[in-house]
Amino acid sequence: MDAPMLNSSNFRDLADGLQQQMFFWGQDVIAPQGNFLKQSGFERSASLGLKGTSRYRMPWRDGVIELYGSCAGWYRENDGFAFIRPYRRCYVWLGGEETPIPGAWQTEQLDLQADRGELYQASIPFLDWLLHHEASVRAHLGQAHREESFNNYQKVPKARAWLPPDAALKWFTQFRHFPEKLERAREFKRSDRKLNTANRYNTIAVNHFQ
Repeated sequence: MDAPMLNSSNFRDLADGLQQQMFFWGQDVIAPQGNFLKQSGFERSASLGLKGTSRYRMPWRDGVIELYGSCAGWYRENDGFAFIRPYRRCYVWLGGEETPIPGAWQTEQLDLQADRGELYQASIPFLDWLLHHEASVRAHLGQAHREESFNNYQKVPKARAWLPPDAALKWFTQFRHFPEKLERAREFKRSDRKLNTANRYNTIAVNHFQ
């Protein structure tokens, strides 16, 4: 099954975006208003893999969303979707309710033969949750919280900032709902820079004539 107009570079962009989002979700845990993942319905428990870390888990779309510091995904009885951060790659998950364990990874459960269409279809429930969560973050914590998350991410040694929050949200939305029109993330970054420059010039012009 072919994904509609998607290629391997689009999935590399998806992996880069999820890498950044994982940092954002960590920032949601330590939000001044309290642990926003728990407030959103996640249950926190000890990691099944790395000691001293946590697993967040909540029901979603006939399956579960599961977040660790090193992987994230959506899983149900017979299939699922997994992003594994050390691999910087997204996978169709074959393990069903046996979800990835950080450090073990159960690589036999990663469908290395899945085509782009299968990977796209597997990603949909997870992306639906991601978009839902980001809307909730903006509604309850405010846009400034996500902007601060992005600023903090840029300070992390060796971290590669992806897209600013608004541009990232637009890219994820387009990947999910309009894949046939999807542009590379770098094009979104250029467009965002042009928009910011235009807004800055507009602000200067308005202030000049006041």
